[in-house]
Amino acid sequence: MNTTPTLEMLDPATMTVDINVRKDAALTPDFIASIKEHGVMEPVIAHRKDDGTVHVLMGQRRTRAAVQAARPQIPVMIIESPEEAERIVTQVVENIQRAELTEADEADAYHQLSLIGVSAAAIAKKTGRTKTTVEGALKAKASDAGAAALGKGYTIDEALIMAEFEGNQDATEELESVIADEPDQLLHVAQMLRDRRDSAAALAALIEELEAADKTIVEDAGHYATDENLYVSAAKRSDGEPATDEDANAYLISTDYRGQHSANPVIAGWQDLGFTPKYERYDGGPQAQKGPMTEEQKAERKTLIANNREMESATKVRREFVKTLLSKKTAPKGWQYFTVHAITHD
Repeated sequence: MNTTPTLEMLDPATMTVDINVRKDAALTPDFIASIKEHGVMEPVIAHRKDDGTVHVLMGQRRTRAAVQAARPQIPVMIIESPEEAERIVTQVVENIQRAELTEADEADAYHQLSLIGVSAAAIAKKTGRTKTTVEGALKAKASDAGAAALGKGYTIDEALIMAEFEGNQDATEELESVIADEPDQLLHVAQMLRDRRDSAAALAALIEELEAADKTIVEDAGHYATDENLYVSAAKRSDGEPATDEDANAYLISTDYRGQHSANPVIAGWQDLGFTPKYERYDGGPQAQKGPMTEEQKAERKTLIANNREMESATKVRREFVKTLLSKKTAPKGWQYFTVHAITHD
């Protein structure tokens, strides 16, 4: 019996694919487009049954993408029996355990095992890696940005971060610059980018909510007669009673140092509507500023808020580091020196 694998060019539409073998085998438009343009570069592994049907053992995602991309043929390595797949698993595990294997090669090996139905837990057990490491590698490998990062020699952790910001060109460029010049700052910068992204999404949602309710959004508001728009909390009605939120005809969106947004009720054009300011501005002498902030003062305030947000991002990273440290069963190397240094230095 000939057990030598043979390479054949076959129509992917005629092959049997186990679509449930891999839960994360989602076919993204980019992946299908790549297969359509370049074809399947790495042969899939399959077994030909007695009835002539070809059953895919490794490369289900590539086969399905080739079908959707209408590729007429793909390279297929036909092996003698399904048991041969177990030999492949053993070979991949042996490759993973080689000391000289790069993280990109390791992630690719995990990916190959996942394609033939080996779970992350099973891969971790077979290779001696942690389940978290394996899951991270598979997640990075499943992303175009993550796979590209691994191809550039990035670590699995770095590739995971690149995958997280896939499609965001500005974030990608900033992360690549940090990895090249200040890799020890990567976690901080990544958290800062997450916070910016979350803050921007929350701001967009708030604006959409206000616009859907037909609310006017203004750029500035204040508490005194020199301000064009008055906060409701700083206004009185014509009868002298304090204004309430029901009197608001506009909103000013403010953002605190944590990047959290709030809509503050405002009365725009309060003079024409019969409202008066509750408070009079204290003159404070010749140095006191009258009127709204200048553009320079606004810029300084934005810088202050941005710096405070960066501090908040750094705090999140430190907390996560301590949390991970405390969850370890054994103390890290050099913990005695770190403890003594922390106690004896301000």
